[in-house]
Amino acid sequence: MKTQFNFTFLLIILFAVSIIASCKKEQQANSPQNIPASDLKLATMLNSFKERGKSHLKSTAEMTIDSAIWYIGATANYTYGDASRETERTWTDSIFITLPITNGKISEGEVFNKYEQVIDSLRTIYQSKNEENKQLLAVAIETHSLNAASLVCKVTGIFAAGILPTNRPCTFNDVDSYCFWYLWQNHAICAGPNTTSTVVTDAAEETEKRIMWCKGVPYGNYWYESIITISINDPTLYPVIPNVTKSNYRYAKLFWNSSQYNNPDINGCIPLADLSFYLAQTKQLINTETSVGGLRPAGYSLIDIDMWGLILQGTYTEYIHRATVRYGILHFSNDPRNSLD
Repeated sequence: MKTQFNFTFLLIILFAVSIIASCKKEQQANSPQNIPASDLKLATMLNSFKERGKSHLKSTAEMTIDSAIWYIGATANYTYGDASRETERTWTDSIFITLPITNGKISEGEVFNKYEQVIDSLRTIYQSKNEENKQLLAVAIETHSLNAASLVCKVTGIFAAGILPTNRPCTFNDVDSYCFWYLWQNHAICAGPNTTSTVVTDAAEETEKRIMWCKGVPYGNYWYESIITISINDPTLYPVIPNVTKSNYRYAKLFWNSSQYNNPDINGCIPLADLSFYLAQTKQLINTETSVGGLRPAGYSLIDIDMWGLILQGTYTEYIHRATVRYGILHFSNDPRNSLD
């Protein structure tokens, strides 16, 4: 019995030591000395801005127009944004704010007031949405109009919603095909047990899901800064092989099909092999840096992609996929993230 007691006691001691070591390791990983100096500098700047704003003390400090836009967006993302959130689906909603300008500058107090207005508006949008597992991913802010007396900004909240499925395939299977757009021919029926007449089939949406499921996110308390939005309106601007003659057969990196090229009777269903082809090409396009032919700006990370199908009627009928892609610069924060709940 004594031997058994000593052995059990030893296991308890070892378990306790492992917990302490694990906690210490986690604390060290998130300690200020292990956070990049640039991220610490940003945190200091943004926290100081919030402290001065909350103090309600009158200040003569002024900002440039670019600084005002940056502080509103960066403070919102630093305080509420979650770059470490995995999601298959996002939604966006936008508001507009107006800041008065005097001699080309904006008062710091006014900037903070507009920041609080932005958060109040985003909170209202967030709380009114009937979705499970909601979270603000990021806030994008851009100039809408500018004159000598005022700056009008468009502020877009990028929200995550829904619970991720347990099985998250990164590719298409060899069984199901999907309609290029779910509205085509009253929900076209495509091949496969999971794409029947009672199921809305949309290749653009299915491609989007697989990109989001498998794009990866950093572990920890990360946030996005300087959000950039890029629109893909014309797939033919992104050919698979540059300087080749256009044709329907896998010409563009996003799905594109024209009645000009001996295919006036498209049935709406993208073949199985083409689904995988366009998924791989879209991933390559949005994840490759601009310096080597992709869309992603250097130093930026993918936030989300929203894809949809469209029919363009002109001299020829074109069946295409379009997309909006958003990127941001990742930063780590040692401060706890606030919630819009």
